[in-house]
Amino acid sequence: MKKHLSPLEKEFLIRTYLANDNTVSLKDFCRVNKITDTTFRKWLNVYSNEGIEGLARADKNKYPILTGGEAENTENLKREILKL
Repeated sequence: MKKHLSPLEKEFLIRTYLANDNTVSLKDFCRVNKITDTTFRKWLNVYSNEGIEGLARADKNKYPILTGGEAENTENLKREILKL
């Protein structure tokens, strides 16, 4: 069963990919992160048009943006990494 990614996890992957300055192809990035090219391109499109709100809107009835406890700490850590 595939693990569903939260909007923040999707944003983290998108920002990581965009920060790589084309050193890694989209296909390779997706393969390493175990997501399909089509899905990732869809996320990129939604994120470029609507930001994280668009990613969250797609999941609004399925998953919260932040979960409690350990998962929230993981999300905060990812955001801090992106600031570096």
